[in-house]
Amino acid sequence: MKYFLLVITIALCSLQLAAQSQTQPSTQTAPLKIINFKKLQEFLPTKAPEGFTRQKPKGQTMSSSGISSSNASVEFTSPKKIKELQTMDDGKQDSVEVDVTWSATIDITDYAGMGEGMSAALQMIGGMEFENETENGYEKSVKFKDYKGIEKVSSQENSNSCSLQLVVGNRFLVNANGNNFADVTILHSLLNSMDMKKLEQTK
Repeated sequence: MKYFLLVITIALCSLQLAAQSQTQPSTQTAPLKIINFKKLQEFLPTKAPEGFTRQKPKGQTMSSSGISSSNASVEFTSPKKIKELQTMDDGKQDSVEVDVTWSATIDITDYAGMGEGMSAALQMIGGMEFENETENGYEKSVKFKDYKGIEKVSSQENSNSCSLQLVVGNRFLVNANGNNFADVTILHSLLNSMDMKKLEQTK
């Protein structure tokens, strides 16, 4: 579902860019042929971070009304026991031990089949420069392994997350998401194990 919503969101951005350029002479070429998800799976991390277990990769390639995209993903999970404040029957709060699962998900999406408008939308994402910080975390533009993107960390009571989104070659969007933890270096280690240059050169 998250993948489908991401496709729709970026597609709408692409359509908006296309509408803005209707008054200009058209120089667009036909969309490139997208890469099947099984090929994309070859670029996913294979080694799990310490304490994590690699799950079976997933993927899908879809096409509708001349628009196509392809996605591959893999999840790494780690069971944890953490202390959490809970309200007891007497109304008082007490620290109790609960079971949670840390999960780190890496996914690669090929948007080449959505035309030059999509390429422009990805360029827009990769070209943003900003930094926001609060007491609960931060969100900022970054450059990671020579690729531009957005890094976000959120650390709140009983709710932690982190993410890193990279634009590769103006056609691939690489997403790393951490759930129940805010240590973004775990995502860094997974992304560092990926051959981004080879992915960028894949046709």
